[in-house]
Amino acid sequence: MSATDVTRRTTAGSRREASRASRPEGPDAPDRTDLPGATPPRRRRVHASGVAYVVVGTVLALLFIAPVLYILFRSFLPADADARGIGFESIATLTLRNYTKVFDPSVDLRQNIVNSFAVAISVAVLVAIVSTLAAYALSKIRFRGSTIVFVLLLAPLVVPFQGLLTPLSIVLGKLGLLDSLAGVVLVLVTLQLPFSVFVMRNTFDGIPSELEDAAAIDGAGTGRILRSVMLPLAWPGLVTTALFGFMAGWNDLLSSVTFLSTDSKYTLPLALSSISTSFKIPGVPVIDPGLLTAVACVATVPVVVLFLALQRYYTRGLIGGSIK
Repeated sequence: MSATDVTRRTTAGSRREASRASRPEGPDAPDRTDLPGATPPRRRRVHASGVAYVVVGTVLALLFIAPVLYILFRSFLPADADARGIGFESIATLTLRNYTKVFDPSVDLRQNIVNSFAVAISVAVLVAIVSTLAAYALSKIRFRGSTIVFVLLLAPLVVPFQGLLTPLSIVLGKLGLLDSLAGVVLVLVTLQLPFSVFVMRNTFDGIPSELEDAAAIDGAGTGRILRSVMLPLAWPGLVTTALFGFMAGWNDLLSSVTFLSTDSKYTLPLALSSISTSFKIPGVPVIDPGLLTAVACVATVPVVVLFLALQRYYTRGLIGGSIK
């Protein structure tokens, strides 16, 4: 290496050191992001992604809520609103006629409401109790073949409910439960158990076994451990299964229309489907869209109220019951 090269390298290094020394540092240093090719700060990228997240989330929320708002708006319009066209000018024709007809004393839906509440509450309670006991045994009480039993419990999830109607009718007939609310409850509990056991088993799997061991050392038995240690921690999963059971019982139409034949035993969805038709043409049922949407809104209220009241438990239970 020649003396000239050494001199050039020394001079270049001195210039770099002088440039670095003259560059301000610390909190008072100027922002250099305006220079060509400079990378924008991370906070700006995070802010942009946050705005995109809010915009996309808002658009998706509007897409999901738009049909609900339309049904609610349609329930306040007269029967011939579809023929005249629904638009902003339809606001002038808003009426309470549909809701007045639904709550008219001559319709008398009180017995149907009681039937629906009886079915929904029974399904929710039975599903919560049975799934909790089964899931605790499959999760915390190890025995040979527990995995096979769990898989067999999940097997009904792959079978369409419509394909089970005939076998269920035969079974309920032999048990003497046809045309009874108890038969409808039994069918709905059977259909809800696979999903409920899955949620509760994963919920119990997420609870440390050390808590159970500590309670056992203190002398607690299996029942006491389940009641005093496990259930308080598995409360979100328990609420989730009960909520799904209530919704299944309240919204059920197919089981009711298949297994019930007495008017006094009709549940609310079945009764509302019958009053949403008016016989304006002799012998021909004519659907009243305004009345149909009104009864749909009425039937939705209890489920919406229950969901909003238990939303935090539902979210935690569904997430905790979906993963280990």
